[in-house]
Amino acid sequence: MNGPAATRRWQLGVPQGGQGKRLDLFLAAAIPTTSRKAIKRALDGGQVFIDGRVERRAGRILAGGESLVLTLPAVPDETPVPTLAVIYRDEVLLAVDKPPGMPAHPTGDGRANALDRVRAMLGPAAAPILLHRLDADTSGVLLFALAAAANRVLACDFAERRLAKTYVALVVGEPPALFAVVDRLRPGVRGRTVRVASGGQEANTDFRTLGRGPGFALVEARPHTGRTHQIRTHLAGRGFPLCGDPLYGGPRTLILPGGEVLVAPRHLLHARSLAFTHPRENRPLQITAPLPEDFQPFLKNIIEPIKI
Repeated sequence: MNGPAATRRWQLGVPQGGQGKRLDLFLAAAIPTTSRKAIKRALDGGQVFIDGRVERRAGRILAGGESLVLTLPAVPDETPVPTLAVIYRDEVLLAVDKPPGMPAHPTGDGRANALDRVRAMLGPAAAPILLHRLDADTSGVLLFALAAAANRVLACDFAERRLAKTYVALVVGEPPALFAVVDRLRPGVRGRTVRVASGGQEANTDFRTLGRGPGFALVEARPHTGRTHQIRTHLAGRGFPLCGDPLYGGPRTLILPGGEVLVAPRHLLHARSLAFTHPRENRPLQITAPLPEDFQPFLKNIIEPIKI
């Protein structure tokens, strides 16, 4: 006897640019993995809610600003586990370009993770040591030590903030050309990090705006501390949440003036580079990861071309 079909629950905010669009067309554009037929079945089955109320009309015209919740059949994941691209390797160090959606370390839910993949890549005799962490949906440079001496040196460098970390983020709004955030952070509820007036831990990030599009911007972040969700919290606190970061108020969809819908499949944050002194050779080393594919639709709509 077959069990119940797997489903996935979606939560979407309709941006102001969605005003005047049909509900079914908006959903089809915002969720490219589904079809209008599946959306119609969800509407007929009472599985679509607008601002908490069931909506069954495919042709409902949106006003902009609505909150949408819908349940759709889950799409079977037949995509192979992403390959970790090696971007630097020598006798004592290994750096990979972690893809979005992959945890940096084992999480207990059976998902493929970067540490186990690196162990498999290097063979049973290797003992790679993960030197820092990235959120599962954050892509980019992830560094491992391959020797105990290198681990001791770099662990100290991380603790003493002697490494220069550079991230790039796609954010909502119009941030200033340059800005900085210095505050205090502590763990909150439901996985959030919150800003506090006292207590917590000091957190410090410098930001630079690299380019602007209609309603969004590409921003460079240079964190000087390493608190959980630091960049996400700092940007949201200034009113510029990451595209695709509903935990901190960032929408998954943006509608451009011409009607094109941009979809952020995850929070669009990328660990672009790490710069530090090589632990054995005592030379400057900078490791850089290229921007991932899910940044490209946004970058194509930057008003002024940029190079990073």
